[in-house]
Amino acid sequence: MTRESILSALHARVADGDAIVVAGVGSGLTAAGAAAGGADLIATYSTAIYRILGVPTALAFMPYDDTNAVTLDLLPQVVGRAGAVPVIAGLGAHDPRRSTDRLVGAALDAGAAGLTNEPFVGIYTEEMRADLDRAGYGFAREVAMLAEARRRGMVSLGWAFDAEDVRTLLGAGVDVIGAMAGITSGGGAAEARAAAFDRFAAMTAAARAADPSAIVVLHGGPLADPATVAEALAHTGADGYATGSSAERTPVIAAVGEAVAAFRAVPVSRR
Repeated sequence: MTRESILSALHARVADGDAIVVAGVGSGLTAAGAAAGGADLIATYSTAIYRILGVPTALAFMPYDDTNAVTLDLLPQVVGRAGAVPVIAGLGAHDPRRSTDRLVGAALDAGAAGLTNEPFVGIYTEEMRADLDRAGYGFAREVAMLAEARRRGMVSLGWAFDAEDVRTLLGAGVDVIGAMAGITSGGGAAEARAAAFDRFAAMTAAARAADPSAIVVLHGGPLADPATVAEALAHTGADGYATGSSAERTPVIAAVGEAVAAFRAVPVSRR
């Protein structure tokens, strides 16, 4: 699918009043499940690959792997199992060993239809993000990578942590805004939940002010189940949701547990 046809399909979903679902996956198996469930886009990135290993997502932001190599190695398997659903690759623009042009080309060669800036410096402390920004390996490099992807005919999904990020991404021509509230935690105190909803609303409002037709999807924080996502979409006016552990780690553990328990309950008959 071309970038134009993908965006046309997303805008049609919005016009019909249906939520857009970007399914984050860390394996070919879960990519097949996401496609069967009707995902509009499938995204694969290092944090999803880590959660398939059964370890905390946060470990993917620590220096134990080459995050881009991890994603690019898995990408062909995800593309192969996604069927007709377009696949977005999450790549780290900050790698000093690879130019952003080279990263975009590698994703295209592996069959990706789009690109997103994950991992992102926004997850780190303000001090660390500022240090990377000053050195030229921060958010601006993420934006440049997404702009290059768009120039090369790929759909771009840009993750933002505040309204200023949103304006910067849309100014660079990014197609879809991902409004981020950090790692998915679910539940939490009412005050934290309300704060996350207000944060989503501020980013959505910034997107609408910059471009009334901008597509905005939400992720993270308290968004761990359909009811909470529905509440957040109603509160913010955003267009959809990007899944994470909510549609991969949690349901996989539950489904495997139920299946094993069912087999465990099968009686034996010794004669």
